[in-house]
Amino acid sequence: MERLVGSRPASSASKIQRRATPRDRGQTPRGPTKTSSRLNSPLGSHAATDLGSELELITAAIEPTGGTLTVDIEDGDGWDTDLEDVMPKNSKNKKGKKENYPKRKVLSEEEKARLVYIRACIKFSITPSSLFLRGLKKEQINLQNQGLGPLGTQAVALSLVIDRSVTDLVISGNAIGQTGIRYITDMLMINDNISHLDVSDNNLQSYGAQALSNMLLQNDNILSLNASGNHFNRNDALLFAEAIQFYRFSLRVLDLSHNNFETEGGQHLGPALAANDTIEILDISWNHLSSKGVEAVAQGLKENTSIKTLNVSWNGIGDDGALFLVQAANVNETLEVLQMDANRIGPDGLTNLLQELASNKVLLELKISKNPITTLGPESALQVINAHPEMGIQVLEIQDSWLTSEACRLVYDIQELKPKFKVVHGGFTNAHDLIKASIKKREENCMNDPFLFLINYVNDNRLRWMDLFNRLDTDKNFSISYDEFRDGMKANNIPISDKDVQILMERLDEDHDGAIDFGELLEGQKKYLKRFEKVMGVTTSITSSSPSTRQNSRPPSRQRSRPSSRTQSRPTSRQQSRPTSRTDRTAALTIQQKARSDMETYAHTIQSSNESSMKS
Repeated sequence: MERLVGSRPASSASKIQRRATPRDRGQTPRGPTKTSSRLNSPLGSHAATDLGSELELITAAIEPTGGTLTVDIEDGDGWDTDLEDVMPKNSKNKKGKKENYPKRKVLSEEEKARLVYIRACIKFSITPSSLFLRGLKKEQINLQNQGLGPLGTQAVALSLVIDRSVTDLVISGNAIGQTGIRYITDMLMINDNISHLDVSDNNLQSYGAQALSNMLLQNDNILSLNASGNHFNRNDALLFAEAIQFYRFSLRVLDLSHNNFETEGGQHLGPALAANDTIEILDISWNHLSSKGVEAVAQGLKENTSIKTLNVSWNGIGDDGALFLVQAANVNETLEVLQMDANRIGPDGLTNLLQELASNKVLLELKISKNPITTLGPESALQVINAHPEMGIQVLEIQDSWLTSEACRLVYDIQELKPKFKVVHGGFTNAHDLIKASIKKREENCMNDPFLFLINYVNDNRLRWMDLFNRLDTDKNFSISYDEFRDGMKANNIPISDKDVQILMERLDEDHDGAIDFGELLEGQKKYLKRFEKVMGVTTSITSSSPSTRQNSRPPSRQRSRPSSRTQSRPTSRQQSRPTSRTDRTAALTIQQKARSDMETYAHTIQSSNESSMKS
């Protein structure tokens, strides 16, 4: 019988026995007293007072065994799950040879990590986190706001020393404090597989800044770090500046927002950004940098060659600080997104910014929401953009500002020259503009609907909808699964992404059985055409691709030879007096009959092909 060392069998309470103590047996133990396994276990050693020593003990326990984890910790006072008392220690097999039970099984890294975490939780008297155990399988661990504390963080760190599959670790909002961040950084000195780390909102303070900066100097595998909301001060900014300009620094994404760097912190970060060539996304919002601190950041931005997205919102930089950043963006050749929300930028300041960006073709998005620009700011800004169509800006974000009728007219004029240009705003001052924008948005949504690609494919290839269904139904079970739908789109070169495939599956699968039958496909086509005609206000040629394939397959001569006098000879009053409900019922019955006949033809085709294959 094989077992995992130290693992507890599921639903086997009858096998878990309590170890007999001298008091239970009513007599004193004979022979020399055996040393408890807790004293010899790396996790249970009382001499291991910090994470570093415990990590060394765990590594030493694993390496000599060639992959077999020999750590043993009791599950509580007097309770044991190793089943030594249940299984006979010495027994004979059929050949008469002695066998020692239980046999030990080599554990995988994931099983080792799970075992170490559970036993560490037992030792520290804390409840194991099911999110952490599930995250070990998904390679992404999200423990946000789970109340880990220092001890829970230590258990997580001990497990991740062994694990080599997890790449993302989120432990934000857990009050891990200075002790917890020491466990995490010590673990990252050994584990070089984690590339995304989130330790935000943990009140790390200066000790955490020191630990993180030291870790970044030694671990060059971390690509993303979120350390926002940790009460870092102006002196802590100097620690991060030293790490940023270190030659082995590898971060691509750095979030230091919601701290207290102030003006001096910005002056420390500026020269560091000039020497850095790896950071692509930098967030230093909510740091009280002021215009002087941002001026130093702008000077470093001029020499930087990697930053693509910069967020300096909520720093009170004013018109002068915003102008410093825009001037730096003109020199910088990589910055694509600049966000300056809530920075006391006025309407005149916004106009000056866009005039400064008139020749900039690299900056694509300018976000300046929550600034006192009034309704005049967007209008003057759009006038500048309209006068300089060569400007690279494609998105102007002013979420809390309203557009006047003149501003709306300017937006439409700009979109004629730059179709991808859009303004993210708070609303319209004129109801007519609101209705016009709503209609335009509905038209765009209808034209970008993924079902339109299916209709175009059927029309371009002159197919019947039954032919399309036959191509997608690869296993010939009269239904299309998600995998068949996705693979069919790729095999037939239909430009529909996996996300759009999921949207179509949810829309067409009316009975929610996980597959699409032929009737559901036809019903989806009918609903889309009805919506298209309602939104666009016209009956387009798309309706010719309906599943009524018999009429389309007839020769043109027969269609022209049909007498039309019968319909025209009817009195007008008689035609108008017909109830609409009857017409709708007749159309619905016609569609059902055609769908039924197409399905019978499809089934007959499949059956005949199967019979021919069996004969061959």
